[in-house]
Amino acid sequence: MRIAVAKTGGVIAPHFGHSEGFDIFEVKENEILSTEFITSPEHRHGAMPLFLGEQNIHVLIAGGLGQNAVAKLSERGIEVISGISGHPTDAVRKYVEGSLSTTGVPCSGHDHNHDHHGGGGCGGHHGR
Repeated sequence: MRIAVAKTGGVIAPHFGHSEGFDIFEVKENEILSTEFITSPEHRHGAMPLFLGEQNIHVLIAGGLGQNAVAKLSERGIEVISGISGHPTDAVRKYVEGSLSTTGVPCSGHDHNHDHHGGGGCGGHHGR
């Protein structure tokens, strides 16, 4: 299983679409076998879900993401766990143990608006 964690500044990115990249964890039989960092593709509408699908990702862990991104990831068979913060490895361990679940709601105002500094309804991460 391949798990991607949206990452910015060494921690889980507060917003999927603005992450610096992804820690990609290779997991087998509830054990982390390897981790690699992959830089995010250029930010453009729909690029990230396509990119993760091409990386054969099964699960995405992020702080927040828009409803459109959730739908596009789901179309590619990628399970989305949102509302998560902290260190990527800790989150993956919790997921593997079965103790990590979505705590956030999809962000609003992010699917087409690229001025994310004032509001946007992303779990309190923008403009608060």
